[in-house]
Amino acid sequence: MVKSENKQIIKSIVIKVAVAFLAIVALLTYFSGTIDNYLLPHVTIVPGGEGSLKYPLKTSSKLEVTGENTDEVKATFRFNCSHDLDAFVSVGSMIDFKALAETGESRFAYRDGTAAVTAIKESADGFECTAEVRDLQLQSGDKMPASGVEVIVDTVFETPRYKHIVMKSAIKDDSYVYLVTRGKDNKHYVSKVEVTVIAESDFYAAVEMDADSLPFVMTSSKAIRDGQRVIVDG
Repeated sequence: MVKSENKQIIKSIVIKVAVAFLAIVALLTYFSGTIDNYLLPHVTIVPGGEGSLKYPLKTSSKLEVTGENTDEVKATFRFNCSHDLDAFVSVGSMIDFKALAETGESRFAYRDGTAAVTAIKESADGFECTAEVRDLQLQSGDKMPASGVEVIVDTVFETPRYKHIVMKSAIKDDSYVYLVTRGKDNKHYVSKVEVTVIAESDFYAAVEMDADSLPFVMTSSKAIRDGQRVIVDG
């Protein structure tokens, strides 16, 4: 009789433990999303892919005109750029500009023109480019401006297309990025990939990396590590 009662007590305890265990599992399953939201890093992402870098430039300079005969007249101007222009412009590159003459016989409003870059050298402001005027759309009554005429360089330099373009703020320590992949469980994970910056503009960079173009991690609510699961916001 005593043994039977003990068996019943043990059975009752086992059942209660099992029910409690199942209840806990059910609760954890139900609230797993909430727990993940609290414990896992939240990241924002930006897409990766091919593209070009662009460097808009608007500055002013003075024309330097040499030669007296029409066939000998040569007009040049200089402008400064803060970027290393190797990726954007080189000697021989063509640029667009506008000219404005305010005094003298060559009085005219803004006129469109093109010029060829003939020299690039480092300066205190970055790089100084010398450009030779190749064409200036003069109108009837206009004359080739004399030295000292103001020119407005208003143009956009553009690189060739690169395989991987990324926002510079996604590059960590100038050497690696985190890419976001989706696992077999349909959840998001990050992978750390080393990159080499080969060209950059104000906000974007062209990089070389041994990986496909996947979304890049821009920001994270917590420190992240290679292979970690994350929550992608947005």
